[in-house]
Amino acid sequence: MPAVTFVSDAHLGGGSPAVEAAKERDLVAFLDALPSGDALYLLGDLFDFWFDFGAPPPPAYGPVLRALERATRRGVRIAFMGGNHDFWARTLRRPGYLEREIGLALIGDPCPVTLQGMRLFLTHGDALGGSEGAYRFVRGVLRSPAAIRAFRILPQRLGYWLAARTSAVSRERHDEAARVRHRDALRAQALATLAAGGWDAVIAGHVHHPERIVTENGVYLNLGDWIEHRTYGRLCEGRLTLETFEPFEPRHEKSGTR
Repeated sequence: MPAVTFVSDAHLGGGSPAVEAAKERDLVAFLDALPSGDALYLLGDLFDFWFDFGAPPPPAYGPVLRALERATRRGVRIAFMGGNHDFWARTLRRPGYLEREIGLALIGDPCPVTLQGMRLFLTHGDALGGSEGAYRFVRGVLRSPAAIRAFRILPQRLGYWLAARTSAVSRERHDEAARVRHRDALRAQALATLAAGGWDAVIAGHVHHPERIVTENGVYLNLGDWIEHRTYGRLCEGRLTLETFEPFEPRHEKSGTR
């Protein structure tokens, strides 16, 4: 039976050059290893920022985009859910770059789906555990057609620069205590969703904290991230697990004198 893989929060483009190089290397290797016939669900914040300006994306995204395209061409079915950093994957009525050029299928948040007999509630997580108060208002405004039209007028380079500055400021504001609050709020909402019935599992990301919690109502799986943990979810033969990618390390032969 083909397996289903779930990944979130790579935040490509959001780190230092050294962090980005390692992250890109491992993610490309991971994508290239996905077998034909499998399915991959990208559950938000694959990119630290994405906006479909109608032009080719920044070159820095090229290696991962090419790996995604290779995967779709060999028969891996890939679904893309926008997170709070990369939800602008389609800014017009027609398909955007990820759909048109890479072959990804866009899905909404949340996305209910049944796979291998399991009823799954898929979500990035920012709406489930954090869409309250001011953030709920800001989230609604940013996703509105008016905001999308206004941002699309900007030159692509300026748009990405503004996004990078906003992302940096946001990271500076979120200390460890804030991250713990978001993690706990998302977990509580996920467990409440399971308790309400109708689901076998809730799969989310967003808080960069990998965990798998089994309750009498179902499984809560947080995918963690691809920045620090390199964790992902895997559904195989009806079992949902949390896995860690182990990069291949080439063996070096010892050199000696003769």
